Amino acid sequence: MGSGDTVEFAEREPEVRALRTALGEGRSGAARIVLIEGAAGCGKSELIDCLAEWAEEDDLVLRAFGSPTERVLPLGLMRQLTGDAPPGALPEVTAAPDGEPQVSAMREFQAALERLSATTPVIISVDDVHHADRASLRYLQHIVRHSRSARMLLALTTPLHQDSQDASFGTELLRSRNVRRIRLRRLTPEGCRRVASSSPGPTPREALSGELHAISGGNPLLLRALLEEYRSSPTTTDAFRPEQGGLFGQAVLTCLRHSGPRMLDVGAALAVLGDAYTPERAGRLLGVPAFTAAQSVASLSASGILSGHRFPHPHTETAILDQVPADVLAGLHLRTAELLHGDGESVTRVSGHLLTAAQLGGSLTSLPWAVDVLREATEDLLTHSDPARATQALELAHELSRDEQQRADIKTRLAAVTWRVNPGRAEKHLSAPLAVLRAGRLAAERLAPLAELLTCQGRVAEAGEVMSRILLETVASSTGGQDRSGFGPRTDEPAGTPGPRTGPARGAGEPIPASGDDAGTETTAAERFLRTTSLTDDTLEPVMRALRSLAYFGHPERAAACCRELIAEAERQKAPAWQALFSSALAAVLLRLSDLHAAEEYACRALDCLPEQSSSAFVGSPTATLIRARTLMGDHAAVARQLHQPVSDTLFKSTHGLSYLRARGLYLMATHQLHAALGDFLEAGRLARSWGVDRPAVLPWRTDAADVLFRLGETQQGKALVEQQFADPDARRPWVRGISLRLRAVTSDPRQRPALLNQSVDELSRSGDRVELARSLAELGRALRAVAEPSRADAVIRRAWNLARECGAESLCEEFSPELGPEDRMRERGAPEEFRSDLDTKLSDSERRVATLAASGYTNREISLKLHITVSTVEQHLTRVYRKLNITRRQDLPVDLHLAVCTAKAG
Repeated sequence: MGSGDTVEFAEREPEVRALRTALGEGRSGAARIVLIEGAAGCGKSELIDCLAEWAEEDDLVLRAFGSPTERVLPLGLMRQLTGDAPPGALPEVTAAPDGEPQVSAMREFQAALERLSATTPVIISVDDVHHADRASLRYLQHIVRHSRSARMLLALTTPLHQDSQDASFGTELLRSRNVRRIRLRRLTPEGCRRVASSSPGPTPREALSGELHAISGGNPLLLRALLEEYRSSPTTTDAFRPEQGGLFGQAVLTCLRHSGPRMLDVGAALAVLGDAYTPERAGRLLGVPAFTAAQSVASLSASGILSGHRFPHPHTETAILDQVPADVLAGLHLRTAELLHGDGESVTRVSGHLLTAAQLGGSLTSLPWAVDVLREATEDLLTHSDPARATQALELAHELSRDEQQRADIKTRLAAVTWRVNPGRAEKHLSAPLAVLRAGRLAAERLAPLAELLTCQGRVAEAGEVMSRILLETVASSTGGQDRSGFGPRTDEPAGTPGPRTGPARGAGEPIPASGDDAGTETTAAERFLRTTSLTDDTLEPVMRALRSLAYFGHPERAAACCRELIAEAERQKAPAWQALFSSALAAVLLRLSDLHAAEEYACRALDCLPEQSSSAFVGSPTATLIRARTLMGDHAAVARQLHQPVSDTLFKSTHGLSYLRARGLYLMATHQLHAALGDFLEAGRLARSWGVDRPAVLPWRTDAADVLFRLGETQQGKALVEQQFADPDARRPWVRGISLRLRAVTSDPRQRPALLNQSVDELSRSGDRVELARSLAELGRALRAVAEPSRADAVIRRAWNLARECGAESLCEEFSPELGPEDRMRERGAPEEFRSDLDTKLSDSERRVATLAASGYTNREISLKLHITVSTVEQHLTRVYRKLNITRRQDLPVDLHLAVCTAKAG
């Protein structure tokens, strides 16, 4: 073999030796027949062509090539052979009128061939003998049967798993003792590496050599095509990919053509069937017997185009599908869907073919069962965390459905599913069922899911509208269709206006527990519900209701832990909008707990999870938290930029708008735009009242507005609003009561203010809201100063400043700073690092706890109660602290003492 042999015949050494041996034996007078078998692209033609190269000067080489186009040409292949013989050396081949050669003619040809071989070794090579015409096969069969001692080699090539024109020829090859079979197999990974390294041009890296074997399946033809593409590509890197329609794709098609009839159809059918393949199904899809389909699969598998019934690499499948017109491919998917549906396959698999067919432009109108399959598949897709595919299935079902009730039902379900990914789009999906509702045609069984979704989206007015319809349906059914309740629609109100008895469903906007003693029980039940309920579309609204119950009426720190678990679950389910929903809820809880930086972080996370942010009303909630946190942090420039961002047209028609209005009002108040702030607070209150969600525990708009009114000098109006809030059942809750007491103190007798503010501080200390606690402490300090208690006032204001700084509320620190004493202002600027280090090393943990509480303004008795120690122990600790820090009084304690365990933070 020359240098080229190494490239062409890697891992073919035994086969080459066998052919050379047969050639030598044939030359010596022992006639040999060699059948070279192999799949398309495995090198049969290259090997048989070597006979012409190996022929010696006195050898006679007769060559012929089978072709599908010459199968109908009688004796076409034999005439190719005789054309290479010297003139007169071989008789003319003939056949009878029926196409069958006469026995006498074949005997005459055989005799002439033996006479010729007596003087000259004869090498006959027939490539692709399976394409030979019937008459030529009879001649070849005669030669095989009667050649024994002639100096002759007859070499034939044929693919695996293909039938020839005449089965008797194959049988003759099996019967003959002097027939040797040479089977060419695909290359191993090592063989592919050898071919790649010995070919001209840059050698692929080891990792890429393995990839080339995976793509080619070890087929030499495909491998050479890949190497040519690799070496001609602009950048020969490990990231190489075959070019669409390039040499590799052409080589794949060549292998298909040489593997049997209709192989492109077979490849396309297998790509469409995928794991649903069986020979019977492939046969039904192609309109051929199952045996024929299985034979075609075996042929392609032998060539490396397939591995079993699957394509071993996506590039191979792509090369085939690129050749199939879209309408043909759509038809294949539709027929596959029908086939699998008839066989009772899973709706998920069937729906996948329906979706692909529709995307390719196929028409599904002839499949009456398609809508039900698509709807059923949605639930399975959601179970497997594929909301995008579930959405596509519902959208196609809606497109195919012609039933108004069914279409409304699909749209409602589509809104629920889309909520996982895109709240803005989910809100739009409910327009259609609402239109059917307002036309009076929405069926009763479809009302409750619609109300639930509207509630979850914060659209409480529309939810109330649906609940009114549910109430009417209930009354009508209980009175035999006659409305005798007085709840019928009013002709003097536009559709959708909630009347005095038609508030939204429980849970609309801010579903919350009772205000009395049952609140603790309900919040415990809410936490239990969150711990035991799986997150689904159906449980999303109750989960949010339970979260709000925990956050606003029970245990915000537990609500925060539940939020984190729900964020992780939403991420697992690939539901980015749910991640946004629970991140927004966590941000709001963290804001209530005065962790401003964390609240800002999670509000930003929520916004980052959302596509098309300005199209969804839900964006108002995380944006509101972001505005409030940054306002307290003193970043007014960032808030101003945020407020200049466009908002959804529907924002102020949902409860998300209430949070936004309050946040904007607080920013406007902080920047001294008092009239504008008052307008936002009052509008929030008006909307909350009209929607039936007016709860101070969630939206204390009255005390917000009262604060502005006091600053504007409108004392009586402000006082009236504060008293209204006190009259609300929520005023028994520590957070609401603490804020209300602080605002009530503003208009109280100066001598009564300290008592009211002390109560406010006590209530807010139990609420967990350190920002509001800091505000009340600052007011208490001012009140103490007004009644001539400067020492205590300084300590309380110092405590307020310290709390504000711990929370990151820089705007409050700036507000309180002018009221600090000179020494406190010096400490506010920060102690040197070595002094801070002294504090940490000189004081024990117990001393540091006592000193921090004392620096924050607590009396010795209050400290003893908080730390559960005696007053005497408190005094002893303080004495040691003064001595260690070289100070003589409480007012000299540093503001920035650091506690290992800071009970003061619990507030």
